Amino acid sequence: MTTERSGLRRQLYRIGRSAGRRSGGGRIRAVALLLAGLFLTLGLSSVVALHASYDGIHVRTEKRSLQFRDAKPGERPTLLAIDGFDEVGGLQHSVVYVRPLTADAPLPPGVDTWPAPGQAVLSPGLVRALEEEGATGRFGEVIGRIGDDGLASPGERMGYVNPTDRQAAGASFRPAVGFGGPRGDRFGDVMFIKDRGHLMDALLLVLLPAVALAVVAARMGSAARDKRTAVVSALGGTWRARFWLNMGEAAPPVLAGTVLGALPGAAVAVTGNVRLPWIGYRLSAADLRHWWWGLLLSGVLAAAAVLLLVCLMHRTGGSRRVRSPRAVARGHGILRWAAVACPVLVLATVWGPGRLDPQQYADLRGQLYDTGVAAVLVTLPAVVALAAAAAGQRLARAARRTGAAALLVAGRHAAAHPGVTARVVAGVAMAMVVVSQIQLTSSQFGESAAQAKATMRKVGAGLLLMELRPAKVSRERLESVLRDLPVGIEALAARTEPGSSEPRTLFKGPCTALRSVSLPCTARPVKVATRETDPRVAQAVRWTGPVADGLYVQEGSVLDGPTTVPATLLLTSPSGRELPVSRLKQLVRDDLPIGSADVDVLGARWVLGANLAVAHGRWVIFLGVPGVVLLALALALANVSEFVRFSAVVAPLSVLTGSRRLYYGTAAWSLLAPLLAAIGTSFLVSVWLAAPQESPDRGITLSLGMLTGAAGVLATLSVVMWWWGARTAVRQAGQWRPYGD
Repeated sequence: MTTERSGLRRQLYRIGRSAGRRSGGGRIRAVALLLAGLFLTLGLSSVVALHASYDGIHVRTEKRSLQFRDAKPGERPTLLAIDGFDEVGGLQHSVVYVRPLTADAPLPPGVDTWPAPGQAVLSPGLVRALEEEGATGRFGEVIGRIGDDGLASPGERMGYVNPTDRQAAGASFRPAVGFGGPRGDRFGDVMFIKDRGHLMDALLLVLLPAVALAVVAARMGSAARDKRTAVVSALGGTWRARFWLNMGEAAPPVLAGTVLGALPGAAVAVTGNVRLPWIGYRLSAADLRHWWWGLLLSGVLAAAAVLLLVCLMHRTGGSRRVRSPRAVARGHGILRWAAVACPVLVLATVWGPGRLDPQQYADLRGQLYDTGVAAVLVTLPAVVALAAAAAGQRLARAARRTGAAALLVAGRHAAAHPGVTARVVAGVAMAMVVVSQIQLTSSQFGESAAQAKATMRKVGAGLLLMELRPAKVSRERLESVLRDLPVGIEALAARTEPGSSEPRTLFKGPCTALRSVSLPCTARPVKVATRETDPRVAQAVRWTGPVADGLYVQEGSVLDGPTTVPATLLLTSPSGRELPVSRLKQLVRDDLPIGSADVDVLGARWVLGANLAVAHGRWVIFLGVPGVVLLALALALANVSEFVRFSAVVAPLSVLTGSRRLYYGTAAWSLLAPLLAAIGTSFLVSVWLAAPQESPDRGITLSLGMLTGAAGVLATLSVVMWWWGARTAVRQAGQWRPYGD
């Protein structure tokens, strides 16, 4: 009995496998199942890589954390350290300033030897960034690279710097006993990355479309399979028999897809660290090797999930609902109303929310806009479908004159079935709009950063802000810096004057500096309305003073006043030229104690945080755009399957016309033309919908390059689907034989 059951299972498996290898819809479904297994495995492998990377980051960060004597008062200090920051390319990174106290001071992980004063050991990522900026000597002589075991991630930008004696004098060093421990001070990437939950949410943009593709693949070409299942059930077959039939048809492509999907993760784990394209993040091979079991499990789970869907999503009966003519007419009426509503909804979404006060109705504006975009997504396919139906009637009339069978078949089909056309174009039409909205929402930042960005654009490097910590900077050291300023650069002190009835800002400096920004030069303080001054002065008061219009001006030395060293200096040039920001930054870095001063354009500090937010938002684009394209692929495969089913109905025409090219023309007008029209229409709609959201000051700008690239990918996908659908229909038509009723 066991042998008979085993033989029956093998026979059922072979029957299913034979059905899966048949031309036509069977091959299309096999490819769809392969892609479903591939992308679901890739998505689950990405989840594993996410957890592996975060675990590796936290483990290595803990191993190198600074153990200050404050936390371990009973141990002897072996080094002095300052956990500091620097920026390159508009992004912050950690710099640890160290000075060993003993010959046996423990080295941090990944470092082979202590740098001498004026030397540094930097990560490869920081070295590359400094080379791109032309500032390789920023921290002195670089004597080595930090190894992977001392970096939170392979691409991390950080370094250990032993400052010069001049930089160390007056710096706020803290005694430390070594590196590594659960309660140490942490630095590096862990200070700048978001928690894994945010990235996990972004990964859903890939996982959900992969699941959608699996569902589409499971039901693709379901008509013939449902009939076969009904016959097996009528002959007394149980769920076990249906299971082996489904396994024979689906298991080979699904398993092949999961193997292909597991290859990228396995390749990284075996070969070495890899840099993710466009996003620039370097994935650790060591972390993936540590989680090898997770990569293996991701393939197993993906295969099991797809095969489970295949087994569950089929009908055991042969009945099918037939839509009545009245129901069909109702569907056509809904499409017409949707097509009329779409342009109205676009105009209302673009124009309507902008009529509300953004200060008072910010939330309502956002809700109305999101609702409008969702409504446009639902109705946009109807516009293309109705246009295709109208064009189909004209094509059919033209075909009667020219005798083109392909035009006649495609035209009449489009005119009679606009709902089918709407389903065909829905994926690509929605994909373009969703891609644009993902890019817009991922690039915005806060109001303060937006104002800082606007200030930077207005002022530029024509006026620089030097912020000092007076408790750390002596008068002599600051005088030395002012003497070493490049020729043609003047300094103004910006002080907040205490002891008056209302707070006010006093600009004080030599006449040349005052006149360089169109301010009067007087021996006694004189009030000046900021709205009547140089725009650079108005912006400087805004970012340095307590009151935007409380500006007083006086001629004098920048070092005179109630405090020896002012907290704020403004650097300007009488000639009005752009100032050398990098050179001045290096001057302050070399001549003043560590962490005691900084110089940059107005608003730069706020923009650093905004740049980090934009960098985080790039992950949403990096994962969201492929996810949307993947969803479009799922719908495109469904469209090809639908066309192949339709082509089986018109297969006798190939006998009457004597040409298989009928299917290429029919596919071109039934598949390719509506898809390309949908891409072009949704491109324009995406640009229009982006208009009320765009705000360069807040970092919200639609990337036409990205949108064009997405359109190109979708157009290429449409051409492939057209060729594949036509080729499959031709092969299927060659197998057609007359049969009697």
